[in-house]
Amino acid sequence: MSRPNRMKSLARGFTLLLLLLLCGCASYSNSFAPIAAELAAQDKERALDLLTKTKTPERNRLLFLMDRGMLLSMNGEFVASSQEFAEAKKLVEELNALSLREQTTALMINDGTCSYAGAPYEQVMLNLYSALNYLELGQLDEARVEALQVDLLLGEWGDKEVGPLFADNPFARYLTALIYEAGGEWSDAMIAYRSAYQAYLQHRDRYPLNVPRQLEYDLLRASEAVGLNEENRQYAADFAIDSWQSADQLRDQGELVFLFHNGLAPVKIEQAIIVPVPPRNLLVRVALPGYLRRPAGFSTARLRIAGREVQTEAFANIEELAIAELERNQPAILARATARAVLKYQMSNQAGKENELAGLMVNLTGLLTERADTRSWLSLPASIQLARVALPPGEYDLEVELLDAAGQPSRKLFYPATRLVSGQKTFISCHEVAVGSLLGRH
Repeated sequence: MSRPNRMKSLARGFTLLLLLLLCGCASYSNSFAPIAAELAAQDKERALDLLTKTKTPERNRLLFLMDRGMLLSMNGEFVASSQEFAEAKKLVEELNALSLREQTTALMINDGTCSYAGAPYEQVMLNLYSALNYLELGQLDEARVEALQVDLLLGEWGDKEVGPLFADNPFARYLTALIYEAGGEWSDAMIAYRSAYQAYLQHRDRYPLNVPRQLEYDLLRASEAVGLNEENRQYAADFAIDSWQSADQLRDQGELVFLFHNGLAPVKIEQAIIVPVPPRNLLVRVALPGYLRRPAGFSTARLRIAGREVQTEAFANIEELAIAELERNQPAILARATARAVLKYQMSNQAGKENELAGLMVNLTGLLTERADTRSWLSLPASIQLARVALPPGEYDLEVELLDAAGQPSRKLFYPATRLVSGQKTFISCHEVAVGSLLGRH
C-alpha cells in the first residue's frame, strides 16, 4: 500500500475510534439494565452496589444521584437517600442555567452532550421522594419543608405555561395534603386536596388515571373539618357517599399509609426518521427519542391487617406522564435535530468540495454523532399506588400480597409489629419490580 493510501486508512481508522469514544456506544439505559435485573430478582443491595460501581460521565451526574438516592431508599437507608436527593436538587438549580458552550456543542453534535438537568416531573419527584424518606423516619417537619418546595416548584412550572399536565402534578398535591393533614393543618390540607382533585380530573382526560376513591373521602373529611358545609354537601352528592370518618374520629386512631411503588418507569429508545427540508428538497436523517413501555408485572397490592383487607389504588401514573411530557417536547427536539442535520450536511458538502477525504470524514462524523438523547430517571416506578387504614393504637402484623394481572397473588411481603400511634400516621413504602416488567413494549 502506498504511503498516501496508508495515511488515508489511518486517518479513517483514527477518526472512527475518536468518534466512537466521543459518542459513547453504551447509553445510560444500557448501563442500568443489570441493575434493573437485580431489582427484579429482589436483590436491592446488589442493585445498589452495581450502581455505585458504575462509571458515570459528569454530564450524567444528576441521573446517578437520583438513581442512587432511590436505591438507597429501597434499601431502607432513608438518611443517606435524602442526602443524595439534596445534592441532586442543588445540581438541578445549577444546571437550569445551561451554559452557552453546552448549547453550542449540542447543536453541533447531539442533545446528549449536554448535562442532564431532569424533566419537570422528575424534578418534582425529587422533592416527593425526599418527603417520603422523612415520613418513613417520622420527621414530619422536614417532610413539610419538602411539601412547601413542591408548592413553589409547581407554581414556577405554572408561570412558565408548560401546560396543566406538568404545572399540576396530582400525586404531588395529594402527598402535600397528607403531610399537612398529618400536622393538623386542615386548611392547608383542604386546599391541597382540592388542587389534587382538579389535577386528577385534568390528567384523567389525557391518560388512564382516575380520581382515587380515597381522595373523595379525604375531601369530605377535610371540608367538614374546616367548616365548608356547602362544598361538603356538594362532594357528598357528587361522590354518592353518605358517611365517612371525621377528623375527630381519626384523631383517636392510628393510621397506616401504605405506598406501593410498582415496577419501573419506561425506557427511552432511539428512533431514526427522514425529514424533508424545504425549499432545498433536501432529505436528512434525524434521531429522536421515544419511550419503550415496561409491563408492570403486578396489578395491585392487597393488605391484610387486624382482620381487615384493603387494596391499593393508583395515585400516580408515571409511565403515561413521562410519555406525555416527551410528546410535548418532541416538536422542539425535532426542530433542533433537523437544524443540526442540515448544518452537518452543509459542512460535509463544503469539505467535500475542497477535499474528498475530508468530505467523507465530516459526513461520517455527522452520521456517528447523530444520536437521540435517551436519558431519564430509570429507577422511578411505572406507577404509585396507595392505601390508608385507620385502626386503634397498637402493634399489628401487616401482610401484603402483590397481585398479578389476573388478580392472583404473585409475591408476599410481611411487616411484623407495625406500630400505629393515636393521632399519627405511619408511612410504609414498598418498591417492587416483577421479572416480566423488564420486557419492553411499544
